[in-house]
Amino acid sequence: MSGITVGFLIFAVLLALLVVRVPIGIAMFAVGAGGYVYLSGGDTLPLLNSLKNLAYARLSNYDLIVIPLFLLMGQFATHGGLSRALFRFVTAFIGHYKGGVALASIGACAGFGAICGSSLATAATMGQVALPELKRYNYAGSLATGALAAGGTLGIMIPPSVPLVVYAILTQESIGKLFVAAVIPGLIAVIGYMVVIKILVTWKPALGPEDRALSGRSASKRCWKYFRYCWFL
Repeated sequence: MSGITVGFLIFAVLLALLVVRVPIGIAMFAVGAGGYVYLSGGDTLPLLNSLKNLAYARLSNYDLIVIPLFLLMGQFATHGGLSRALFRFVTAFIGHYKGGVALASIGACAGFGAICGSSLATAATMGQVALPELKRYNYAGSLATGALAAGGTLGIMIPPSVPLVVYAILTQESIGKLFVAAVIPGLIAVIGYMVVIKILVTWKPALGPEDRALSGRSASKRCWKYFRYCWFL
């Protein structure tokens, strides 16, 4: 078999292992090692030599050390309650508008994405925080899950971004310049998602009911409260 055929085959095996709940790291190592041995003519010595050298080379790369640190920072933010504080903060400003809780979910995803740099972590974390609130205010399931799925993509668009770091390393570009270049597209994406949600709830009012609990004076008080909280924080 050619290398491309082997690649497709081990990818199918990888998907099958993931379906039966084999841990991702073990599944990737197993299929990768098997494919490497097959393409090496059944000799395991090249594989052992590669493991001896490449494992240390990848783990000792100074540039890539920022990736686990970004993820660690996201875990600290999650367990420290920052994700919930971000959601409450944005909800205090725009939650009283029609579809405001869905809009707040986008804003909170943008804020959390600027902390961890991972779309999966952003979508998973904000899904745990925002989805119960969206259900509590009787948002349509399609709008609730769609808003969180779209907001999760902001994790890799708004700096710091893990894919941007990897791309910068592979292309020998400046990580700082890529981060600066990604700010405007990230903000455009945030505004675009919010505009789409606003159009949807205006077109089909049943998708996103207005949050009466956050209307009028109550919204102003909550905005001021969370502004002072974040200022002192």
